[in-house]
Amino acid sequence: MRPVSNSPYRRLKVRIQLTMTGFQKFPPDQLQTLRSELMQSGLDSFQSAEMLSAFLTQHGYGVSHDEARSAASRIESVHFSLPCLQEELERLAFIT
Repeated sequence: MRPVSNSPYRRLKVRIQLTMTGFQKFPPDQLQTLRSELMQSGLDSFQSAEMLSAFLTQHGYGVSHDEARSAASRIESVHFSLPCLQEELERLAFIT
């Protein structure tokens, strides 16, 4: 059996399934807690990326640390919007 890769095709497939089923990977209460921690902690984007990576790892997903830093910057730029946070986490998460 081949290992699952983080290919663009694989990510697109996961996003399509997400869109079609309406399935959310992360419970809203956990997203809200993460958002609050990010907002109140005063972390820079590198530290925020580590927090995002830890959150995803705790949920059994892999993550690219470079992409996590970019996502952290985007999340910060929209003042930690909950929909943006969810979208970025779903974009970052890949099945290991």
